[in-house]
Amino acid sequence: MAKKKYALLDTDFISKMHLIRKDDENKLIDKIMAMPDYIFYCHEQISVELLRHNIAGAPTGFKDKVENKSINLYDDKMILDELTVIYGELAIAMYIEMLKNACDAYKAGYFEENFVKVSEIDSLRIGKEEFLKTLTLDCDAIGAGKNLGELKSYVLLQVLNMKLGQQVYVFCSDDKNARKGIIAVGGASCISVLSSFIRLRKEINFKREEADPYIKSYINYCLEKKQTTFRIQDTSQEKKNV
Repeated sequence: MAKKKYALLDTDFISKMHLIRKDDENKLIDKIMAMPDYIFYCHEQISVELLRHNIAGAPTGFKDKVENKSINLYDDKMILDELTVIYGELAIAMYIEMLKNACDAYKAGYFEENFVKVSEIDSLRIGKEEFLKTLTLDCDAIGAGKNLGELKSYVLLQVLNMKLGQQVYVFCSDDKNARKGIIAVGGASCISVLSSFIRLRKEINFKREEADPYIKSYINYCLEKKQTTFRIQDTSQEKKNV
């Protein structure tokens, strides 16, 4: 039996892969989702952000994949339930620690500045429902455009690392800070839109002639965004232009 591979999807990756297509019926995201032996995960915040991105068909396609169990969707309560199985009464404290780790990986001081109510609670005295309400108040105050989806994904990444006990792949944004955050949290292999072509060749023998229309679509997308270079970040955090 083939070994299962576990992967986390972020908003930017799903959005771009929905736009990279051979035609309306053949999108690159569907090639990724069809890779054998992969189990995909997302935080529910991703579905919220996909609606904000307003890319035609992307939210519906995502919802379909959740409903047919192609994507395992986690919310904060489910994460807290997973932590309770392992840590019992310390589950809320562990969630807060993972959230702070996620924030620190993204930007120093982000947790203290934005999760004000969460940072002030007594994790050993507050109940689950009250904690989740407090967390929601902070998240609502943060609002759109503050990378909340990435931060929640970083929390889920830590939980998956702990639960699964093996490497988790993260199909992620090309954004430099997002990739730095994944590397800082640790335990994951980051796969961008560009490197996903290599992953598809490895996993489903995605030949050049089959990939070519998708490559052209991606090039056109990049040109529309005035992007002519890519920046690669390895685990030593050395950067090169290619």
